[in-house]
Amino acid sequence: MSIPPPPPALLKLTRKAVSLLGNGSGNKYILWQLPQCNITSNPYGGATGTYGLLNCIAIKNGAVSAVVWFYIPPGGQGVLLSFQNNQYPYRAVYHAPWLYVGTNGYLYGGDYASGVFLQVSTPISPGWHMAVIEERASSTSGPYYVALYLDGQYIGQSSTSNLPQLFGSGGGPYTYNDVGTGYTAGAWPNVNGGWFFFNGVIAYIALYNRVLSPSEVVSIYQGGRVTNGLVAEYVGDTYDPSTQVWIDDVGNNNANLVFSVSPPKVVDLVTTEFTSGINYELLAQKIAEKIAGKPISIANLPINQYGNVTIDLNTVSNNPVKNWFGVLSNASITSNGSSSTIGAGPYRNFLVTIYVGSVSGTSPSLTVYFNVYDSNSGQSIPIASVTLTSAGATYMLVQDFPGQWFNISWVVGGTSPSFGSVYISVYESW
Repeated sequence: MSIPPPPPALLKLTRKAVSLLGNGSGNKYILWQLPQCNITSNPYGGATGTYGLLNCIAIKNGAVSAVVWFYIPPGGQGVLLSFQNNQYPYRAVYHAPWLYVGTNGYLYGGDYASGVFLQVSTPISPGWHMAVIEERASSTSGPYYVALYLDGQYIGQSSTSNLPQLFGSGGGPYTYNDVGTGYTAGAWPNVNGGWFFFNGVIAYIALYNRVLSPSEVVSIYQGGRVTNGLVAEYVGDTYDPSTQVWIDDVGNNNANLVFSVSPPKVVDLVTTEFTSGINYELLAQKIAEKIAGKPISIANLPINQYGNVTIDLNTVSNNPVKNWFGVLSNASITSNGSSSTIGAGPYRNFLVTIYVGSVSGTSPSLTVYFNVYDSNSGQSIPIASVTLTSAGATYMLVQDFPGQWFNISWVVGGTSPSFGSVYISVYESW
């Protein structure tokens, strides 16, 4: 499967270069079972017992929202999220393909409630998409609502007074909640009548214990991370089949959102590396947080079993990136200047990160240039630049570099300008 680059918003949410869960390549698919809980008292009158995470969130909180970023290939179809009372490869008598792409090219979101299909659908095209499905109970006696969003746009909602399966009706408890497949026999529209594996790519899932507002959905679609009510967050490159754990990004961003899977039901895990995308804003942010010397998730670096980088980028001799240069480290700038010239070698792509810790003066500005150096004339020719007027971090991305040598220069503006704790780094070749 040829996968186009993930959207910038997805890279912002995943906070790293994305290694995607590749499904359907060579008839290989992934089935991943969500964690479970024990419901001893069900206020909606549904069954008690062991449920999967989607049901657990809904029953305990009266609502659940799921955000899913995914890629659909031409002819793409299959279940993204589901819950059922039995697990693959066995037949599930009671089941709900909660979010799926039908055989007719429509996206469906919904539940089954005692003879009523509580479902919303919309046409969907091949490519990258973000779907949000929400289901809630207005009270312990209903009514119940399902709403669907696609790519930040509200599609619609459906409601019923009958108790849905998500809250434990019918043949509950629904012990098995799955990512990547679901059982689809019965009257569900435009399915295959059995286990319906998604043949695209699932890159990001976020589960909330409440209904998201339309503005929050738009924010997430634009790459903003909403944490209010966030119960679990799963990224496509953080599953480790040896430990059977999905874990969040390096650091303490979401240490409370680490879930063990016991046991995972992996039919076949096919990892498709996408290494031409880097979350540049994350790199700049981490430098802004003064942790540039700690592990940074960047393409082509070795990762440990949790998907995190194990190399200190400040240790250049151990750095597997083609080259990394610390142009300035904790420096002070009060006047114009430049670095020495650096050989580009055969590499054409560069990432330059700039962090400024403090700024003083009247109308101060610091413009940093990435220059092609012409050894014949001794001239430096700017090909990219960025300007800071306050403390913070930013970056430059240079692609298709035309020369053999480069240098970094900077020009200050304003009255009595001073820039402290300046870090400038260049990452070469990805």
